[in-house]
Amino acid sequence: MQHEINAALLFVNSDRGFSFDELVLRLQEVLKQKGYRAILELIITLVQDKLFSKLLIENGLPHLNCPCGFGEFYRHGSRKRTIRCSLGEVVIQRQRIRCVNCKRTHYLLDGFMDFGRYQTKSNELERIVVEAACGTSYRRAVKDLGRDHVVSIPHTTAHDWVMKTDCSEIELSNRVIGSQPLQVLADGTKFKGEGVNNEARKGDLKVVIGINTASQVFPLGTYAGNSWEDINKEWEKHQIKLPDGSIFISDGEPGLADALANYAEEQQRCHWHIDRDLYHAYRRDGALNAVSKPIREALRGVLAIELPNQDFELVPESEKDKIEDRMEKAEQAIGQLIQHLEEKGYTAAATYLGNAKRGMFGYIRRWLKWGIIGPRASSMVERVMREIGRRLKKISYGWSDRGAEKMAKIILKKFTQAKEWEQYWLEKLKVDNKVQIYWRWVEHIQPHFGH
Repeated sequence: MQHEINAALLFVNSDRGFSFDELVLRLQEVLKQKGYRAILELIITLVQDKLFSKLLIENGLPHLNCPCGFGEFYRHGSRKRTIRCSLGEVVIQRQRIRCVNCKRTHYLLDGFMDFGRYQTKSNELERIVVEAACGTSYRRAVKDLGRDHVVSIPHTTAHDWVMKTDCSEIELSNRVIGSQPLQVLADGTKFKGEGVNNEARKGDLKVVIGINTASQVFPLGTYAGNSWEDINKEWEKHQIKLPDGSIFISDGEPGLADALANYAEEQQRCHWHIDRDLYHAYRRDGALNAVSKPIREALRGVLAIELPNQDFELVPESEKDKIEDRMEKAEQAIGQLIQHLEEKGYTAAATYLGNAKRGMFGYIRRWLKWGIIGPRASSMVERVMREIGRRLKKISYGWSDRGAEKMAKIILKKFTQAKEWEQYWLEKLKVDNKVQIYWRWVEHIQPHFGH
């Protein structure tokens, strides 16, 4: 189909002059508030009229099939529907037709323009609202959209749209995980949850991400109100199996390593967290920084075993043997340190180091066996948690577990998979060059004065 639309724009200006900025603002105002919406409504009307004419001539349309198999229809009134989009609220007079045989009613535009049966918003507006809401509070998001003349909607409506969107779906399967060795990183954080019986409640959010050998980051799940053991059961339910050579990296959060470490061949405790958490363990034992600082500095030196940057196959065997020997000596030194702490009565510090010891050099053992260099810290998942925490903790409060989990999934997908996020919306919006609009010309129409 091809249509040509002519529009008339009345321009009035003061003889005393005006500013360029006012001209820009006035043109923007008239197009956004009335012009775009009027053109859109006219285009839809033209398409619908053309479809009805084609229906009468050809006794049927490719997208319109009555279940009874009969191909003749007649006009059966119309019904208005208001659909919100980024151009404003568009009122569509939807033409109804009825099957001559079974009397079933159909709408001409539904199949042709992919309208949902009860659709009240466009998918492109849904994307705008979702992306605005994951960056700031719902109230501020809709206020900014209204100020920018996109559309005016209540913040409760924006919340409903976000909760119902399917853009947050995270697939947890062995197909997504693939067959290449992974780095699996997990972390948790607290947020201000909705009150229970007029009492404040702290929510608990957990995030798991994967990084493949091509350094591509992808989400493996977000969970609110679940323990690490609950997440383990969820993984068992999906029969998750990590490829050989995978490593699990964590900060040592209680219950985390015990629940998920068995999925990977090696586990690695974040070295930065070991230093920080050992300080707090000393404090629980009543020791001040002056006591713990020399021990922590010595521990940093023991842990600082650097791996060669060159290809594993090019590293001499003698160099590999030296690194393995240094790792074994470091483990012995840490064992002696644990014994020293126990003798001094620093039981909390000794217990912490004893639990952390088994994951201190996972990155070395993985390199020696598989030739894959991995991180010694959980910095990538920490970056992800900062993005999520900024939205959940610094901007809003009173989250339900469901709402916090939903928002975390959206942020996680948008942050870690920008290309996949863009592709998802292209497919949902069905942008495949089936519509083209060209600007033909703009000209001044000379007024005609009567004689």
